Amino acid sequence: MLRHASERPSQTLDLVEPPLPIRAEARGDLPLLAHAHLDLAWLWTFAEGRRKAQRTFANALQAARLDSNYVFIQSQPALYEDVERDDPGLFTQIVRAVASRAIDPSVGALWVESDCNIPSGESLLRQCALGTRYVQERFGIAAEIAWLPDSFGFPNSLPQLLAHAGIRFFATTKLQWNDTTRWPHPQFVWRGPDGSSVIAAVIDSYEGEPTSKRIARARERREPLVLGYGDGGGGPNEAIVRDAARVGRWTSASGWFERLGLRADALPRVNGELYLQTHRGVFTTHHDVKARRFALEAALDEAEELCAWCQAVRAAPPLWKPLAAELRSAWPIFLRGDFHDVVSGTSIGEVYRELDEAYSVAEQICARVRGAALAILPRGSLQREAEAEVPPRFDEGTYVFENRFVQARVRRDGTVVELQRPGEPNVVTGANVLRAYADVPREWEAWNLDRGYEKRPVRVRVQGSEVEDDALVVRFSVRESTVVLRIALRANDPYLRVDGAVLWETRRTILRLENWLAVEARNATCGTPHATLDRPVEPSSDEERAKFEFPAQRFARIDGPRGGFALLATDNYGWSLRSLRKGGVRLGLSLLRAPRWPDPDADRGEHRLAYAFLPAGGELGIGALERIWREYAYPSRVRLFTCDDPAVLVVAVKPADDDDGVVVRVRECDGAARRLRLRCGGRPREVESCDARERRREREAALDDGAVVASLEPYELRSFRVRF
Repeated sequence: MLRHASERPSQTLDLVEPPLPIRAEARGDLPLLAHAHLDLAWLWTFAEGRRKAQRTFANALQAARLDSNYVFIQSQPALYEDVERDDPGLFTQIVRAVASRAIDPSVGALWVESDCNIPSGESLLRQCALGTRYVQERFGIAAEIAWLPDSFGFPNSLPQLLAHAGIRFFATTKLQWNDTTRWPHPQFVWRGPDGSSVIAAVIDSYEGEPTSKRIARARERREPLVLGYGDGGGGPNEAIVRDAARVGRWTSASGWFERLGLRADALPRVNGELYLQTHRGVFTTHHDVKARRFALEAALDEAEELCAWCQAVRAAPPLWKPLAAELRSAWPIFLRGDFHDVVSGTSIGEVYRELDEAYSVAEQICARVRGAALAILPRGSLQREAEAEVPPRFDEGTYVFENRFVQARVRRDGTVVELQRPGEPNVVTGANVLRAYADVPREWEAWNLDRGYEKRPVRVRVQGSEVEDDALVVRFSVRESTVVLRIALRANDPYLRVDGAVLWETRRTILRLENWLAVEARNATCGTPHATLDRPVEPSSDEERAKFEFPAQRFARIDGPRGGFALLATDNYGWSLRSLRKGGVRLGLSLLRAPRWPDPDADRGEHRLAYAFLPAGGELGIGALERIWREYAYPSRVRLFTCDDPAVLVVAVKPADDDDGVVVRVRECDGAARRLRLRCGGRPREVESCDARERRREREAALDDGAVVASLEPYELRSFRVRF
């Protein structure tokens, strides 16, 4: 007997209407997808998710015995790997079912069904590389579909990232959850900033029975009918399998998308993000998880570049190859944590205890590799000392911070009332202001931030301030919680740093950073994964007004005719933006929440916060801003590859996955075609163009006096394999 393991009361599953009566003449050509959306972890642990995977695949194999035309899709290679390790016999049956086309892994283009707004562009590329490689190696199948039915919105750069990994198709259902406007296109061509694209589908729902209502809806939208129970896995039960055979035909997801591709020229074109008009709190919930994730990703980035340096200085392969292999073992661990219900902070507490253990393993790998690589490399040549801080001086009741790049005036309560470059206008009226609000969403507590939350303020009290160790330290209380902000300026930094230490015990309250800017502007430029996106300061439609809290990473920058301002952040991702009645802009950043469900201890405890204020005029390009952010966010080190063109950013340097050379990835940031000249700290002997999966691509690339030279199109992302 088939079982199902669905444990979440679905908001998309139509169970009220009985299944369509069985009639032989009712069989049609409606494409049917047998599916079991399975959360790796959510209201259950990762360990329970592994057991659910075994039960789900066993159900799929049994369904295939009942109906020889049955085709079951499962999207996450991480789950296939779990079964491979936990039940080799079952995995052997899965391999046979893939060969007979009863199981379709073509939707497994990402290692897990990742969140797409919090991870960096590099993490999303590694999801693609790891997922597609696993499916190809285990099943001989090209996984060309990014199947993300339940992820919480998608950045403007995702089509470009997918295309760089050779992934042609994208599918979700989540935009059907929008709370303000309806998503208008069931199928469309989605284009990235550089013009690359994927064929995309927003399917009505990812689970359900073959009711007449769902069948009519699928026909109207010209989309497949997705059948089965999900969230907790399970897939179609016997009744669904029996009834489905009379209303349509089982198909593979790849087959349906290939047919959709034949009419791509007739599909609408869509640019920009796919913003989900709900679940706006996920950019902030469980800040501790997001912060540890950010630090671990930075450690992976550094360890990979150190390994690449070992190749560049021609260290013996037996010394560096084991280090590269260790790093490759850390990535699957790290990427599991990017599952959308985990990194978003919407899982039970036991999940985060498991994740802590997994992160510790990956952190230990990074530390071992870093230490071993530094022992191989010339001593002391790759690390730089942090610069001294400039002590503030007290002047007319405020503290003045000043170096050759920044002038800032800060009140005793921590409010920045002046921020400017020397000789230029002040760009703030009041920045670095902490605000708190009652945060009790009507539903989906850890997920949602309701419109109008600012109508319920919670008092933030200043408890005192003083200068300590060349910095201004300001102490606050928010009910039971304490916040300590340390404001400092280093001698050669172009920004004012703020570091926070928080003991957060105030439940169902959101803590925010608010900044009132003396800048007249129509847009703010916000960081997205390996890209940026311009957001309007004054919304002009219901769709834009729905974005009262939006995702961004790294920075938000606002430029006007008399100067500009950028807020740099590390591990906070929920932002707000609005114009002010008397002129100027209000820019906000959410710092902490404390929802009670599903984890009653979410956000409670100690936190470290970090952000910085940059006075930045319009002549500062996005590429230059990205470099400033990297210098702020990452420990200073000597880079293996550098480019004198400020518009070109080196975004990754790593040992090739097959140990044949080093892969370097670059991004054109400022929107103009240009000639790349990438200088190298080693002596390369050969270079070739490749994609995110490190497959050779026939695209011009050459060496000139030890530098990589190639062309870059506007906003293009390119990867190269360099051999030494």
